[in-house]
Amino acid sequence: MVIQKVGAHCFKFSAGPTTVALNPPDPKSKLKVNKFGSDVVMVSLRHPDWDGADTATHGDKEPLVINGPGSYEVGEITISGFGTPSAYGGAEYEVGNTVFVFTMDGIRVLALGALASGKLPQDLRAELDNIGIALVPVGEGTLDPKTAHDLMVTIEPKIIIPYGVGTDADKALQAFLKAEGVTGGKPEEKLTVRAKEVAAKDGEVVLLS
Repeated sequence: MVIQKVGAHCFKFSAGPTTVALNPPDPKSKLKVNKFGSDVVMVSLRHPDWDGADTATHGDKEPLVINGPGSYEVGEITISGFGTPSAYGGAEYEVGNTVFVFTMDGIRVLALGALASGKLPQDLRAELDNIGIALVPVGEGTLDPKTAHDLMVTIEPKIIIPYGVGTDADKALQAFLKAEGVTGGKPEEKLTVRAKEVAAKDGEVVLLS
């Protein structure tokens, strides 16, 4: 699997011929990323900064858009979505976040989206065993650095990919890295991993540019 941070809160996952987009911003958002094609688009929050299927649509292929809780299967990819509160974007989005747990290329991925609380619903907690990769928000309207760190200690993912959110994104990200004991880490353009390689990790923090 290849993981790239396309920009903003948007990540692209590729395995073989399949591409999954996570939280691409709408073209109307102030957050800009380059357009790219995908087979599946997962949207955690129905907010222009997170919800832009058009951004992940290229050519004649129309991606499957998943934007809420439920269970889904797309080829060999299994996806489960769980509703949680979010404080991003104001009161109208407080109950609108979807946390995704999906398996792709033999790797279980936890995508917290715009999660705002470390208190997870019981049905989600029941699905958090053997998480290979966790994508963790820190900053405005999402998790504060300490809460994010404490949550990762509880979940124990093999690899942690944090991303800053909002006007304090860089400050929040650096505070999270300090809590994780990470110093001098340089962002990578992409993360290429296999399931066996992920299984051998132990809470490694990876920064993507």
